[in-house]
Amino acid sequence: MFCKKQGHAIDHIKAFGLKASLYHIYTAGDYIFLSLGYENNTNLKYDLDEFHFKIEDKKITKATNVQSMEIKPEFVLFDNPVFQHSYRNIIVFKKLSFPGNKVLNIQLNEKQISGRVITLSVSYKDVLEADVLPN
Repeated sequence: MFCKKQGHAIDHIKAFGLKASLYHIYTAGDYIFLSLGYENNTNLKYDLDEFHFKIEDKKITKATNVQSMEIKPEFVLFDNPVFQHSYRNIIVFKKLSFPGNKVLNIQLNEKQISGRVITLSVSYKDVLEADVLPN
C-alpha cells in the first residue's frame, strides 16, 4: 500500500505552509487503513509532536454541547520525529463507525512553541467508500 502511487487526494487542506492529504482508504477484515501525506513548503523543518485522532461534530453551534471522542490507532507505520519537505504514513484503525453528522479529525501537532497545527477531516462517507485490500 505504501509503494502504491499517491494519485489524487481524497481530501486535503493547507495551513501554515503545510499541506495535509488523505490519499487512500482501504479495508481488510476488521481494519481500516488510511494513507496520509504531508508536504512542508516552508524553509523550517517540521518537528512532529504527535497525532490526534478525534471523532467530533461536523457543525458546532454556540448553543449546543460539543461531543469529542479521541481514538487511538492500532498501528502507525513510521514514527519519524522530523521532516523537511514531505512525509507519508499509513495509519491503521480497528473497525470504527460513527454517525453521518460527525467527522474523523486527524490533527498533526508540532513540538515548537509556534504550534503549527494542521487538521484534516475525513467524512464517514469516505470511510464507507473505502477500497478492499487485495489478498
